[in-house]
Amino acid sequence: MRLLLTVLIAACAPCLALRAVASAVRRPRCELRCRVESGSTSKGMKHVALAELGSGCCHGGDATKAAIRACNNAIEWNSVKVRTIIPGGYEAMRLHVHLGVPEPAAVDLEAVAKCFPHGQLLPILVEEGGLRASHRAGLPADEPGEAHMTVAVACVTVGFGEPDDADAEPAAAAEAEPVAQSSKPVAAPAAPAAPAAPAASTASAASAAPANLGRVPTDAEMQPGSPEMLSRAREAEARLGARVLAPYEAAALVTDEDDIEIVDVRSPSQRAAHVINERSGVGVRGAVCVPLEDIVGGSTALLPPPDKPVLLVCSKGPRSLVALDFLADAYPRAVCVEGGIAAWDTAGLPTEEV
Repeated sequence: MRLLLTVLIAACAPCLALRAVASAVRRPRCELRCRVESGSTSKGMKHVALAELGSGCCHGGDATKAAIRACNNAIEWNSVKVRTIIPGGYEAMRLHVHLGVPEPAAVDLEAVAKCFPHGQLLPILVEEGGLRASHRAGLPADEPGEAHMTVAVACVTVGFGEPDDADAEPAAAAEAEPVAQSSKPVAAPAAPAAPAAPAASTASAASAAPANLGRVPTDAEMQPGSPEMLSRAREAEARLGARVLAPYEAAALVTDEDDIEIVDVRSPSQRAAHVINERSGVGVRGAVCVPLEDIVGGSTALLPPPDKPVLLVCSKGPRSLVALDFLADAYPRAVCVEGGIAAWDTAGLPTEEV
C-alpha cells in the first residue's frame, strides 16, 4: 500500500505543480479584474474598448524616437475596425497613452501626439521605465552615448464616454499638458451617388471620364523630379493637405475600408527601375498599376468608381500628388501617401516586389 501511495504521489506531482503554476499565473489577472471593476476612470474615459502594448528602440539616447516607435508598435497591426466598435466612431474616440522611458523629461510630447491623428488624445502619462542598453561590450554606464540604445514601452488604451466623477482627470507623471490634435480627416466625405444610367448606355458610361476632373498636367508636370512636377505637387499639397496622409494614417485607412483600391501611378518601367531605400522594384502590397499618363489620357475606367476610396502612391510622393490634384474633385475620397512608397517602406508597412 505504501509503495502504491508513493507511485501515485510521484505520478500526480507534475499535475499538482502545473496547477500551482496556473493558479499563480491567474492571480494577477484576478487582481486586474478587481481594479477594472473598482469603477476608476482615471485614464479619462468611461468605457474601454481595447488596450494595446508596444515597444520601440533606437540607437542613441533619443527618448522621443523610441517612444514614437513604441506607440506605433502598439497600434499599427491592430486589425480591429475602431469606427465599428466605438459609438460615434472616430469623433467619439478617447485615447490614453502611458509611456515608460529611461528619461521622461526628454520626450517631446507634441511629436508623440502625431501618432494619433484621430479622436481625443488625453494628457500623455510618461514615467521612468523602459531600458537603457549598450551595443558594445560594456554596460551603458561604462560606454559613451553613441554606444547606447534606448528602449521605450507604451500602453495605448482606446475607449469612449466622458467620465462623470471626480476621478476622471488622468494623471501625468511628467506634467504633460493636453496636446493639440491634428484636424486632418482620414478622407473627404463621399459625394452623393450619381443616378443610375439607363441600361442601354451602361457600357459607354463606364468608359466615360468624370466631367469634373482637374487641370490636365503638362508633359513637364509628369516628368519625374522636374521643377514643374515639384511645383504642381507643392500646390496640390497646399490645397489638399487634409487628403495627404502619413504612412500609418494611410495604413489605418486601408484596414478600415474594405473596398479601398491602392493605385500605383508610376509606369511599369518606373516601378521596375525606381530605387526605394536601396531596393528596386518595390511597391505597396496589393496595389494595381494605373500610370498617371493613362489617367490623364482618359483611362479613368481603370480606376474604381468615383464614390469609392482610392489610395494613390508613387515612389516619393510628388507624382501621386499631381494625380490627386487632377482627380480630387471627381474622386472626393481619393487620398495619397505623404512621402510615397519610400516613407511607407521606412515605416515598416507591407510591400511587395513588382
